[in-house]
Amino acid sequence: MHGLITRLCGWVLNFCGICLLLIAFVIGAGVLMHLMGASQLVEFETPYWLLGSSITFNSLMGLQVLLFTFAMMLAVAPVMWLDRHVKVDVLHARLSSRYRGAIELAGHLLFGIPFFVLLLLPAYRFAERAYVTGERSTDGGLADIYVIKSALPVGVTLFLAVLVLIVAISAWRWATGRQIHA
Repeated sequence: MHGLITRLCGWVLNFCGICLLLIAFVIGAGVLMHLMGASQLVEFETPYWLLGSSITFNSLMGLQVLLFTFAMMLAVAPVMWLDRHVKVDVLHARLSSRYRGAIELAGHLLFGIPFFVLLLLPAYRFAERAYVTGERSTDGGLADIYVIKSALPVGVTLFLAVLVLIVAISAWRWATGRQIHA
């Protein structure tokens, strides 16, 4: 199970990397449009999901936001699972692995899980409100803003799931003094 989750995290992080690479192409297209003095790249006869009836400079800007938002919100949980996040702790290096694990377990239980549990419902309502009201860009940007806003509850849910799993594994390790092998 541990190995499967680790591989899944790798796939998600690769997807996030592709999103960041796509941002470079979208920025390039926007720069070219700006240099050519064009505000609209393509107009469609039938509106398309997310893009609406045309691809404009503003919709490219919205696409940048969408790609960046999903790259960041989807990357948070795998980075936490793979223990690649930044830790700033003066005492961390001096403590035994057992005490470091206990401190991390306490931090996740006292701060991490309660914070993300409290954040989950407002994040969901934030995206839901955009979907229900049909929120759209007012300046010719993306047609479906809820797609961008949905990254928040998705990211929070994934991060919360990873935190709960880490807490369960850490509690077991700390209580038994054993390590879980992939």
